[in-house]
Amino acid sequence: MAGTENNDTPSLANTVVSGGELKGQLSSETDIDYYKIDLAAAGQISVLFDKASSTFNNYYAVSIVDSTGTLLARRETGADTSFSTGVTSAGSYYVSVDAFTDSFGTTYYDSREYGLTVQSQEGVTSGVETEGNNTLGEADEVISGQEIKGQ
Repeated sequence: MAGTENNDTPSLANTVVSGGELKGQLSSETDIDYYKIDLAAAGQISVLFDKASSTFNNYYAVSIVDSTGTLLARRETGADTSFSTGVTSAGSYYVSVDAFTDSFGTTYYDSREYGLTVQSQEGVTSGVETEGNNTLGEADEVISGQEIKGQ
């Protein structure tokens, strides 16, 4: 499956099927590709980003955001990467792929095709950090002896 342009905003995002790989390509250093996945319940969203060839430089920023634009997880990469985040409610979530800009304002951009697989697991939130968990009242529950992954 291929991503289609114009998918430069969340409202124009390509809807993805959980577990299905799609192909995309950034058309310029200012292009942002958005992909939408809907969850019927709280759970996890996992992203597998597959770049055609690995490099030392981070050419891509891959993010998961909620419907309000709140950043839930992000990876800056020049190679294949995977990551996940927990979500605390049903709703629409978005994965964005864009060019990486470093702290000096230099943008790194790669126009080659990338692969993206987004997978949802509804009802599974143990072992993964959820956002927001910035106060005691929002803290994620941990189980003694069980690993939890956070970002």
